[in-house]
Amino acid sequence: MSDTGHPPKTERHAGPSTPEPVGAIRSDADRVLLAELQRDARQTNRALARTAELAPSTTLARVRELEQRGAISGYHARVDLSALGRSLQALVFVRLQPKSDDIIAGFLDHVWALPETIAVSLITGIEDVVIHLAVGDAAALQSVLLNEISSFPGVFDERTSLLFEQRRKTVIDPLG
Repeated sequence: MSDTGHPPKTERHAGPSTPEPVGAIRSDADRVLLAELQRDARQTNRALARTAELAPSTTLARVRELEQRGAISGYHARVDLSALGRSLQALVFVRLQPKSDDIIAGFLDHVWALPETIAVSLITGIEDVVIHLAVGDAAALQSVLLNEISSFPGVFDERTSLLFEQRRKTVIDPLG
């Protein structure tokens, strides 16, 4: 209470109740640029500007801003795994015991370093980790499973599913 007997006044700030997410997409032009770069990141700035209906200098500035804000985190070549001798893919679901920071970190570091590993995710549910492997054949998969994954300290259980087909979107639009 203040000397007047009333509660002290507080300042109110206008604005959104939640902060703008990092890398937020602020315009339709940004959406077009992101979609086009996901479709073909090798196109020239001039071609990108023409598609987005922007001046080349504006396009370059917007792309740099999208990179600085983290909406664009890199540019990558898509490769054909079969052409690399990796025609067999599998998802390996792993349960760890005990579940401690050291066990989890050690296991994630170990499987991430394997040349057969394409991706590793820490997940919720019955399993703790899912590993995406790409190998040459069933014998190579068996070797990785037995010698590198199942025998690793802290692995309680593992189950493996072969991938027959995988679909992955190459252009991902922002939500909202």
